[in-house]
Amino acid sequence: MITQVRNWHRLVTARALDGWQNLGDTSHWGLAPRRVTLLVFLHFKMSTGLLFVFGQCEPGVSTTQDFNGKTNLYSNCLLPRLTRVIILDWYDNEHAPARLSVPGIISAARYKATDKQSPEWLAIYDLTSPEITKSPTYLSLRDKASQNEREIIPRLPILQRRTYSFINEVSKPDLPPDSLPGKHLLAILSSFPKELDGGWHQDEPKTPPGWLRTRRYKLVDGVDLVGQGPTIDGLGYLVLHEWDRDSYAETPESETSAAIARKFTIHKDFSRI
Repeated sequence: MITQVRNWHRLVTARALDGWQNLGDTSHWGLAPRRVTLLVFLHFKMSTGLLFVFGQCEPGVSTTQDFNGKTNLYSNCLLPRLTRVIILDWYDNEHAPARLSVPGIISAARYKATDKQSPEWLAIYDLTSPEITKSPTYLSLRDKASQNEREIIPRLPILQRRTYSFINEVSKPDLPPDSLPGKHLLAILSSFPKELDGGWHQDEPKTPPGWLRTRRYKLVDGVDLVGQGPTIDGLGYLVLHEWDRDSYAETPESETSAAIARKFTIHKDFSRI
């Protein structure tokens, strides 16, 4: 199974480098016809951007500065103690819904890590364009933030935002509407090394059980809003593999040290509220 998943990841990523015309022909994949479906999203109909947010919410973290970076007049001991319950309630019921009110943000899902690595939380927002994060409506969210949000955000250990542009998507055919987003997510941030574009795809790997879809993106920009998250420089590509089970087990091994592979399970799908 490990080899199968590793080959599948390499297959999807390397064949995408060959160009759109080859991606539409599954014979180039070493797969039987119609084993997979390539979805090419038109910019006026579907998502062409992604907002990818890492977060850590360890309880009890505090700061003497508010959301605007000004010194708080009160000592830390007078600030309410942050608990996991408070932070989850804030993000699920205030922060994420506010962003979904922005035109161009189509859907959102939040995930919790299953690999015991930090950051523990990941939020993904589908965008009609990567430029949505520069729109006046999106930027105004900061000025409109509640006092609750102004107190919570600077007290988080990590809050990192990355924006990506869409490259391509491959999915199983005839997926039921309620099968996406997948319950389990394998996120791979990489430099997309040249060696991935080799001839190994001739090994004819088969679709791993439970695989739903794979999406690929190119980094537009990234910033640490609070603390310091995973490295951004040198990792210009993102691959998202979605599964309906956690038995895919092992992460595909990277061909380079310049890569980060993370495993998550879905916490909340905001598109189904």
